[in-house]
Amino acid sequence: MNQIYRTLHVSREQRVVWVTFNRGGINLLDIIDCHKPHVEVMELSSKTVWQSRFPMTSEALENLSLPAGFIAVGVGAAVMDVHYFRRSPGNAEDGSVSERDISGHQFIHCANPPALGAETPIPDGPQLLKVDKHHSLIFMPDRKVDVLCLPDGREYIQVISASPEGGGIMQQGSVQQESASSRDTLLPEGWHLRTVNFQTRTTIHLPNPTEAWFFANGASFQGVVEIH
Repeated sequence: MNQIYRTLHVSREQRVVWVTFNRGGINLLDIIDCHKPHVEVMELSSKTVWQSRFPMTSEALENLSLPAGFIAVGVGAAVMDVHYFRRSPGNAEDGSVSERDISGHQFIHCANPPALGAETPIPDGPQLLKVDKHHSLIFMPDRKVDVLCLPDGREYIQVISASPEGGGIMQQGSVQQESASSRDTLLPEGWHLRTVNFQTRTTIHLPNPTEAWFFANGASFQGVVEIH
Protein backbone atom coordinates (compact mmCIF):
# COMPACT_ATOMS: atom_id res chain seq x y z
CA MET A 1 0.00 0.00 0.00
CA ASN A 2 1.36 3.40 -0.95
CA GLN A 3 1.93 5.75 1.96
CA ILE A 4 1.25 9.42 1.25
CA TYR A 5 2.78 12.09 3.47
CA ARG A 6 2.03 15.78 3.23
CA THR A 7 2.46 18.83 5.41
CA LEU A 8 -0.35 21.15 6.50
CA HIS A 9 0.34 24.75 7.44
CA VAL A 10 -1.96 26.12 10.11
CA SER A 11 -2.80 29.79 10.56
CA ARG A 12 -3.82 30.09 14.20
CA GLU A 13 -5.47 33.49 13.76
CA GLN A 14 -7.66 32.53 10.81
CA ARG A 15 -7.89 28.83 11.64
CA VAL A 16 -7.10 27.86 8.05
CA VAL A 17 -5.18 24.78 7.01
CA TRP A 18 -3.20 24.95 3.79
CA VAL A 19 -2.06 21.75 2.08
CA THR A 20 1.44 22.42 0.78
CA PHE A 21 0.96 21.38 -2.82
CA ASN A 22 -2.76 22.04 -3.15
CA ARG A 23 -4.01 25.08 -5.03
CA GLY A 24 -6.42 26.21 -2.34
CA GLY A 25 -7.05 26.25 1.37
CA ILE A 26 -9.48 24.32 3.52
CA ASN A 27 -11.23 25.90 6.47
CA LEU A 28 -10.29 24.16 9.69
CA LEU A 29 -13.93 24.25 10.81
CA ASP A 30 -14.71 21.90 7.92
CA ILE A 31 -11.74 19.64 8.61
CA ILE A 32 -12.37 19.03 12.29
CA ASP A 33 -16.10 18.83 12.96
CA CYS A 34 -15.47 18.48 16.65
CA HIS A 35 -18.73 17.14 18.00
CA LYS A 36 -18.84 14.20 15.59
CA PRO A 37 -16.77 11.03 16.15
CA HIS A 38 -13.20 10.97 14.87
CA VAL A 39 -10.88 8.00 14.62
CA GLU A 40 -7.37 7.58 16.01
CA VAL A 41 -4.86 4.93 14.90
CA MET A 42 -1.26 4.30 15.93
CA GLU A 43 1.84 3.15 14.09
CA LEU A 44 3.54 0.75 16.49
CA SER A 45 7.10 1.11 15.19
CA SER A 46 7.20 4.90 15.51
CA LYS A 47 4.67 5.24 18.36
CA THR A 48 2.87 7.96 16.42
CA VAL A 49 -0.87 8.59 16.74
CA TRP A 50 -2.88 9.75 13.73
CA GLN A 51 -6.35 11.32 13.87
CA SER A 52 -8.84 11.44 11.02
CA ARG A 53 -9.30 14.95 9.60
CA PHE A 54 -12.94 14.24 8.84
CA PRO A 55 -15.56 12.53 11.02
CA MET A 56 -15.49 8.72 11.05
CA THR A 57 -17.71 6.30 12.94
CA SER A 58 -16.75 3.19 14.88
CA GLU A 59 -18.16 1.15 11.99
CA ALA A 60 -15.84 2.98 9.61
CA LEU A 61 -12.90 2.17 11.87
CA GLU A 62 -13.84 -1.51 11.94
CA ASN A 63 -13.88 -1.57 8.15
CA LEU A 64 -10.71 0.50 7.74
CA SER A 65 -7.88 -1.34 6.03
CA LEU A 66 -4.89 -0.31 8.12
CA PRO A 67 -1.32 -0.50 6.83
CA ALA A 68 0.91 -3.18 8.32
CA GLY A 69 2.13 -2.17 11.76
CA PHE A 70 -0.88 0.03 12.55
CA ILE A 71 -3.52 -0.59 15.20
CA ALA A 72 -6.83 1.10 15.96
CA VAL A 73 -6.80 3.30 19.08
CA GLY A 74 -10.49 4.18 19.20
CA VAL A 75 -13.16 6.71 18.37
CA GLY A 76 -13.86 9.94 20.23
CA ALA A 77 -16.09 12.99 19.98
CA ALA A 78 -14.73 16.30 21.23
CA VAL A 79 -16.28 18.60 23.82
CA MET A 80 -14.79 21.84 22.45
CA ASP A 81 -16.31 23.72 19.52
CA VAL A 82 -13.11 23.86 17.44
CA HIS A 83 -9.68 22.35 17.93
CA TYR A 84 -6.43 22.23 16.03
CA PHE A 85 -2.86 21.02 16.44
CA ARG A 86 -0.23 23.74 16.33
CA ARG A 87 2.34 21.29 15.01
CA SER A 88 2.96 17.56 14.83
CA PRO A 89 5.35 16.07 17.41
CA GLY A 90 8.91 16.35 16.19
CA ASN A 91 8.21 19.22 13.81
CA ALA A 92 10.38 22.26 14.41
CA GLU A 93 7.80 25.04 14.58
CA ASP A 94 4.12 25.84 14.83
CA GLY A 95 2.22 25.70 11.56
CA SER A 96 3.61 22.35 10.40
CA VAL A 97 1.25 19.38 10.72
CA SER A 98 2.09 16.09 9.00
CA GLU A 99 -0.61 14.25 7.10
CA ARG A 100 -1.03 10.86 5.45
CA ASP A 101 -3.65 8.92 3.53
CA ILE A 102 -4.98 5.65 4.93
CA SER A 103 -7.39 3.74 2.70
CA GLY A 104 -8.74 6.93 1.18
CA HIS A 105 -9.12 8.76 4.50
CA GLN A 106 -6.94 11.71 5.48
CA PHE A 107 -5.18 11.54 8.85
CA ILE A 108 -2.94 14.00 10.69
CA HIS A 109 -0.10 13.16 13.05
CA CYS A 110 -1.58 14.55 16.24
CA ALA A 111 0.34 12.99 19.13
CA ASN A 112 2.96 10.61 20.45
CA PRO A 113 2.12 8.54 23.55
CA PRO A 114 4.67 7.93 26.31
CA ALA A 115 7.08 5.09 25.62
CA LEU A 116 5.97 3.14 28.70
CA GLY A 117 2.26 3.58 28.02
CA ALA A 118 -0.45 4.59 30.44
CA GLU A 119 -0.04 5.00 34.18
CA THR A 120 -2.65 4.09 36.78
CA PRO A 121 -1.66 6.16 39.84
CA ILE A 122 -4.86 5.16 41.67
CA PRO A 123 -5.82 1.46 41.70
CA ASP A 124 -8.98 0.93 39.64
CA GLY A 125 -8.91 4.66 38.84
CA PRO A 126 -8.55 6.52 35.54
CA GLN A 127 -5.57 5.99 33.26
CA LEU A 128 -3.02 8.78 32.86
CA LEU A 129 -1.13 9.40 29.63
CA LYS A 130 1.57 12.07 29.39
CA VAL A 131 1.25 12.85 25.71
CA ASP A 132 3.60 14.67 23.35
CA LYS A 133 1.23 16.95 21.45
CA HIS A 134 0.65 20.63 20.63
CA HIS A 135 -3.11 20.94 20.94
CA SER A 136 -5.33 24.03 21.07
CA LEU A 137 -9.01 24.10 22.06
CA ILE A 138 -11.57 26.78 21.19
CA PHE A 139 -14.81 27.32 23.09
CA MET A 140 -17.45 29.68 21.77
CA PRO A 141 -19.34 32.18 23.99
CA ASP A 142 -21.81 30.82 26.54
CA ARG A 143 -20.28 27.33 26.55
CA LYS A 144 -20.42 25.32 29.76
CA VAL A 145 -17.59 22.83 30.23
CA ASP A 146 -16.60 20.50 33.06
CA VAL A 147 -13.21 20.89 34.72
CA LEU A 148 -11.64 18.07 36.72
CA CYS A 149 -10.17 19.22 40.05
CA LEU A 150 -7.58 17.14 41.91
CA PRO A 151 -6.91 17.43 45.64
CA ASP A 152 -3.51 19.07 45.01
CA GLY A 153 -5.13 21.92 43.05
CA ARG A 154 -4.31 20.77 39.53
CA GLU A 155 -7.15 21.16 37.03
CA TYR A 156 -7.94 19.49 33.70
CA ILE A 157 -10.56 20.50 31.13
CA GLN A 158 -12.80 17.94 29.46
CA VAL A 159 -11.66 17.26 25.91
CA ILE A 160 -13.41 14.00 24.94
CA SER A 161 -17.05 13.18 25.63
CA ALA A 162 -18.13 9.99 27.39
CA SER A 163 -18.91 7.03 25.13
CA PRO A 164 -21.06 4.58 27.12
CA GLU A 165 -21.47 2.40 24.04
CA GLY A 166 -17.75 1.58 24.18
CA GLY A 167 -15.01 1.87 21.59
CA GLY A 168 -13.69 5.15 22.96
CA ILE A 169 -10.03 6.14 23.07
CA MET A 170 -8.24 4.19 25.82
CA GLN A 171 -11.61 2.61 26.70
CA GLN A 172 -11.98 -1.05 27.55
CA GLY A 173 -15.44 -2.27 26.55
CA SER A 174 -18.72 -0.52 27.27
CA VAL A 175 -20.16 0.76 30.54
CA GLN A 176 -23.64 0.91 31.95
CA GLN A 177 -25.56 3.99 30.90
CA GLU A 178 -26.34 5.04 34.45
CA SER A 179 -22.67 4.81 35.36
CA ALA A 180 -21.63 6.76 32.28
CA SER A 181 -24.00 9.61 32.92
CA SER A 182 -23.22 10.05 36.62
CA ARG A 183 -20.12 12.22 36.90
CA ASP A 184 -19.32 11.83 40.57
CA THR A 185 -19.35 8.01 40.64
CA LEU A 186 -16.45 7.99 38.17
CA LEU A 187 -14.12 10.05 40.35
CA PRO A 188 -11.57 8.85 42.89
CA GLU A 189 -12.00 10.00 46.46
CA GLY A 190 -11.14 13.68 46.90
CA TRP A 191 -11.56 14.51 43.21
CA HIS A 192 -14.44 16.66 42.01
CA LEU A 193 -15.78 18.46 38.96
CA ARG A 194 -16.70 22.09 38.56
CA THR A 195 -18.48 23.71 35.64
CA VAL A 196 -17.00 26.69 33.80
CA ASN A 197 -19.16 28.99 31.67
CA PHE A 198 -17.07 30.76 29.03
CA GLN A 199 -18.64 34.18 28.48
CA THR A 200 -16.44 35.01 25.49
CA ARG A 201 -14.67 33.03 22.78
CA THR A 202 -11.86 31.27 24.63
CA THR A 203 -8.77 29.50 23.31
CA ILE A 204 -6.85 27.10 25.54
CA HIS A 205 -3.40 25.91 24.47
CA LEU A 206 -2.75 22.62 26.23
CA PRO A 207 0.81 22.25 27.55
CA ASN A 208 3.39 19.90 26.11
CA PRO A 209 3.48 17.28 27.37
CA THR A 210 -0.23 17.10 28.04
CA GLU A 211 -1.46 15.11 31.03
CA ALA A 212 -4.55 13.27 29.79
CA TRP A 213 -6.83 11.37 32.18
CA PHE A 214 -9.01 8.68 30.58
CA PHE A 215 -12.01 7.32 32.48
CA ALA A 216 -13.86 4.03 32.09
CA ASN A 217 -16.79 5.73 30.38
CA GLY A 218 -14.52 7.12 27.64
CA ALA A 219 -14.40 10.70 28.93
CA SER A 220 -11.02 12.43 28.97
CA PHE A 221 -9.87 15.49 30.92
CA GLN A 222 -6.57 17.10 29.90
CA GLY A 223 -4.18 19.77 31.10
CA VAL A 224 -2.83 21.00 33.41
CA VAL A 225 -4.85 24.19 32.77
CA GLU A 226 -5.50 27.41 34.67
CA ILE A 227 -9.07 28.64 34.25
CA HIS A 228 -10.31 31.45 36.45
